[in-house]
Amino acid sequence: MKKCNWTRARSDEQKEQRIKEIISATERLYRKVGYKNITFVDIAKEAGFTRSNLYKYFKSKEEIFLEFLNNDFKNWKNDLINNYKESDYSVDEFIDVWINVLEKNKRLTELTSILYLHLEKEASYDSLLNFKQTFIIDLKQVVDHLTEKIKDFAVEKVTDFIYIQNVIGIGLYQMTDLSDNQFKILERPEFSHWKGEFKQKFIQSTKYILEGLLND
Repeated sequence: MKKCNWTRARSDEQKEQRIKEIISATERLYRKVGYKNITFVDIAKEAGFTRSNLYKYFKSKEEIFLEFLNNDFKNWKNDLINNYKESDYSVDEFIDVWINVLEKNKRLTELTSILYLHLEKEASYDSLLNFKQTFIIDLKQVVDHLTEKIKDFAVEKVTDFIYIQNVIGIGLYQMTDLSDNQFKILERPEFSHWKGEFKQKFIQSTKYILEGLLND
């Protein structure tokens, strides 16, 4: 737990630094215990804040995680832009880069899997609106960059591709991130056909989506 010198944050730079400290504390807790076991009070303690001081910046755990997720999305965006350097990829080449960047940013998939079910539903209107507006700006940069990477990959198709693969990625992650009991059940012969490995299934589904959009 970090101890903070609690002089009031008066400048934008000081406020931004406090927010960074809160996000760093959340990140440390997430690595240790995961989302479900973290409370608002836990984050305050880890950051060296009182609950009332933390409340000046965020109103709930979910709002903190929206900011946390926003940071991860920016990292993913930058990695995509930096790794797609050529101007003309085949479908297989494009998917190789896509999957490699996704693996590097695995936590983004983990957090996205709880985005609609927990984070967005519990966040305030203003916090959610800010998250969505920031997300749209970053997403547009990704879309604009990817339109140049495959022949006939128009803006509408890139947007559809990202949306569809995100939906499938969330579903696959939830189906393959198993508890011990879930894993044991799938080890039984009568349920073995439900077993799946995230990367393999995601590569397969991503290829289907991309080929379908490009041939439409």
